[in-house]
Amino acid sequence: MSSALYLQKAGFDITVIDWRAPGTATSFGNAGAIVTSAVEPTSTPSTLQNIPRYLLNSDSAVRMRWRYLPQLAPWLLRFILAGQPQRIRQSASGLHALLREAYEAHRELASRSHTTGLLRPTGWLKLFRTERGFADTLLQRELMKVHGIQYDVLGPDEIHQLEPSLARVFARGLFHGDSASISSPHRLIEGYARSFLQSGGVFLHERVLRIEPLETGRVRLRCELGLRDFDQVVVAAGAWSRMFATQLGDKVVLDTERGYHLSVDPGDAGGIQRPICFPEESFVIAPMLDGIRLTSGEELAGLEAPPDFSRIYKLLPKAREFLPGLSDRVSREWMGRRPSTPDSLPVIGRSPNAPRVIYGFGHHHLGMTLGPITGRLIAQIISGVTAEVDLSPYRIERFKPFRF
Repeated sequence: MSSALYLQKAGFDITVIDWRAPGTATSFGNAGAIVTSAVEPTSTPSTLQNIPRYLLNSDSAVRMRWRYLPQLAPWLLRFILAGQPQRIRQSASGLHALLREAYEAHRELASRSHTTGLLRPTGWLKLFRTERGFADTLLQRELMKVHGIQYDVLGPDEIHQLEPSLARVFARGLFHGDSASISSPHRLIEGYARSFLQSGGVFLHERVLRIEPLETGRVRLRCELGLRDFDQVVVAAGAWSRMFATQLGDKVVLDTERGYHLSVDPGDAGGIQRPICFPEESFVIAPMLDGIRLTSGEELAGLEAPPDFSRIYKLLPKAREFLPGLSDRVSREWMGRRPSTPDSLPVIGRSPNAPRVIYGFGHHHLGMTLGPITGRLIAQIISGVTAEVDLSPYRIERFKPFRF
């Protein structure tokens, strides 16, 4: 929807084709955080040290289903290589180039779609019960300093001032005041879609089965309900994007980090002001218009495996410990599929094999944060103007096969 809005603004006639209604797929269930400080990639030495535990412990923060391991192996190999110091720095620089404009792009689209009331300048808060847990953020803090990102280290009293309803059990906090949050990701994207349609956009509710460049220079989409030809096509299909890249002969290493949420009745809890992350326990609680959202999980099991809500339910008592008075009444269970690359950088740019196809996918945990800025970059690519960001780190060509 971000790409559609920015392309529409640039003067193009746009058709969106999707088998799901806007805002009902992966973006529906995230924690609603716009985290502009998230320059630390997923693959780090700390993460790599924990891979054996992830494989052996079904209750660990990251779960890998054994039967999926053969399919995951190419992604996992590149993930391990991405955790080397030089590559971490490269990924952090690539992320920062996008993140520094991310909130401004959200505000631009929200203003156009009359949804600014859903954006909140709340900041992003991480809390730690132990000094050891806080010490594990050293790499993150170093990367933020390198890129000039301001943050505050909080003690127990400062944490209480920010979030007085929380239990006073936290030793340290890490607060980034320039981040923001969304009170309903679903309503925000619905608002973007409504603005798109009101401005003359077309939405076709059907599946795209195949993408084919034509000798005429146009691009054909084979859809459930017919053949549709376009001058240019943007592939922004999240975790399903790999299928289309493969059809065009473009190599991409993309898998899905499945995430879960429970929507919980606030009960007698005093409420919280912002999404709050608890890295030691690997979950987030976030205030939403429809209750408190508990999000957790990085499950590597592909697109098709059935959801397993057992682990997130085990976290509900811990959430109630941290937020006294929180009910145990769950009104919704949800599982979504984050499209994740091994180096934590999205794929943005033209297909080398089909230049009239432009990619915009692979944002892992930052899809909500980076959606609008990616849409703006895609509009710049198609308009033929110089992109505001150097796009070379996000080219799909970086996934060329290894040569041993």
